[in-house]
Amino acid sequence: MKRVAVQQGLDEIRLGLEREGYEVVDYRDEGHIDAIVYTDIYSGLDSVNNSVDGNIYGAILINANNKTIDEIEHIIETRRYERLFTK
Repeated sequence: MKRVAVQQGLDEIRLGLEREGYEVVDYRDEGHIDAIVYTDIYSGLDSVNNSVDGNIYGAILINANNKTIDEIEHIIETRRYERLFTK
């Protein structure tokens, strides 16, 4: 199960990701985080992944502005913002 940190105030996104089976945690949660969903970069992101057991692979940052749950989920799963090949 992928762990996703979601900025406070993004309740619809939090609930949508939980419904899709993701473990949704707070920024300050200890341990590995696969993705971080935010809209305001200045809301505590500076301390993410600064723990001794931090992410050795890093978390992908996802700006939720103008994105649907499906788009956010695609980014989490592929670790890419855009599809490589489009029709």
